Amino acid sequence: MPDRFGGFPLMDDRFPLQYQVICIVLTALFIWAFSVAREPRQWRRLYQSMFSKSEDFSVNKNKVIDESLKKYGIIVAMIFLVADVGFFVWGATYRDRMRSAELSKEDMFRLQERNKIQGGNSGATNRSSLP
Repeated sequence: MPDRFGGFPLMDDRFPLQYQVICIVLTALFIWAFSVAREPRQWRRLYQSMFSKSEDFSVNKNKVIDESLKKYGIIVAMIFLVADVGFFVWGATYRDRMRSAELSKEDMFRLQERNKIQGGNSGATNRSSLP
């Protein structure tokens, strides 16, 4: 719902700001880890040019490094992706979780009873419509 200035408020209970920031950071980390796993040679060369001595280069050692970057990069990227999706779902369900936490025991009991009644009626109507 827009505020009086035409923009949207920062603190919205549908998808809170902290979840938005977490999702953006995790998405960026996923993209970075995936790009490292996709092109390990470029990232290894960048690292070696910045932090290694020039006489330490070995073709076999570089191949092993590239293979391990690819292997662990994919694993780390998938961990970031799973965490990103988890936080997205957690943020998307925030309003419902907070609403259910505010219900009293009496309201929760009424809600459960209503769900039982509605669940029983829908099953009865489905069975009666079958020949």
